This record gives sequence, structure tokens and C-alpha cells, in this order.
Amino acid sequence: MDKPSQEQRVEELSKRVGGRFRLTSLIQKQLRDYHLAGRAFMPKVRNLDELFELVLDQIEDKQIELKMAEEEEATKQLME
Repeated sequence: MDKPSQEQRVEELSKRVGGRFRLTSLIQKQLRDYHLAGRAFMPKVRNLDELFELVLDQIEDKQIELKMAEEEEATKQLME
């Protein structure tokens, strides 16, 4: 079975997370977190394309997710 193209993965993941804007925000947040953490905490990737693929894998595997401020507040209220 052929591996889906990057474009197909992005389309499928955007549907899963609630749209392209949310997916873009999630990708940017994760890339920024890796950048701010420094090279010592950067995953073992050779270039930005590999890092992008890694972040897509993490989203696909539900290792990372985007919560909007309203969702965070609702979660906090439920925990109290």
C-alpha cells in the first residue's frame, strides 16, 4: 500500500483537528516549542522537511493537540 502524500496527510489531518487554521496553528506551536527548547531537545531530524513530517506524525498519533482558550477554561472548570 502506498504511503499518502504530504498533501493528502495535511488534508486528512485538517479535517480531524477542525480545519486548516487549527492544523496550521498546531504545527506552528509545536515547531516553535522545538525551536525554543534548543538543539539539545530537538528530535533527531536532519532538516525542516523531516521535522515537519515528525510533527504530522505526532498529530496523527494524537501525541499533541491544540486546545483553544475556551476549551482550556472549560477543562479547568470540570477539574474543580
